[in-house]
Amino acid sequence: MSTKSTVEKIADTAQTATDVAANTAERTVDTARAYANDALDKADAQVRSLREDIKPAIDAVSARVQDIAARSKAAAAETSAQAREKLNEYSERTSSYVAEQPLKSMAIAAAAGAVVAMLLGRRR
Repeated sequence: MSTKSTVEKIADTAQTATDVAANTAERTVDTARAYANDALDKADAQVRSLREDIKPAIDAVSARVQDIAARSKAAAAETSAQAREKLNEYSERTSSYVAEQPLKSMAIAAAAGAVVAMLLGRRR
């Protein structure tokens, strides 16, 4: 009987050691989880802070880009209007020249037509 009681003592000691090891491992896992959650919370707070710090700069860049786009659009419209004015001016000058010099204009037009016909004829 003394052997049985020794075996039971060893079994109880092993069970106790297993329980202690399991409890220690569980506490270690809980501690690691708490540290991980704390680290994640700190990282989240830093990301939010960084977003808040960067937002004004992003807004400023966005406003600047919109301003540049508006200026570019206005400049393109102005250039288009100037080109249209020049085209109208040259069209009026051409019409005036044709009205003042009809024979000379017809001769120039005929010569230009002959040159174009000659160039097109060579291509074929």
